[in-house]
Amino acid sequence: MNKNWQVHINQEGNLLIQGKQGSNGMINLFGNQEVEYGICVYAHYLRPVRKLLSSLFPNSGIRSIEAMEAIIREEFCENRSVSIFKSILEKADIPYRTYSNAA
Repeated sequence: MNKNWQVHINQEGNLLIQGKQGSNGMINLFGNQEVEYGICVYAHYLRPVRKLLSSLFPNSGIRSIEAMEAIIREEFCENRSVSIFKSILEKADIPYRTYSNAA
């Protein structure tokens, strides 16, 4: 299911993975035709995330925020799935927050 995921680290330093999905012309209870999904990893957990990604992809050379965003976007949003990324975070005991709401 393609949600057009966007991966970025905001000004507060939190990692955000956000995606929107249309509801195929259906209008929900709130009058919206899109639903937004997201994952947030707070700034003080980014170092463990970087270490985790470096161990999973040792040849990637994650040395910047942009490189970390790119590897998450490429490996988990395009090639695999975001749910796999969530399960990897859970196995590594890295807390994250998920949300979904009408966009």
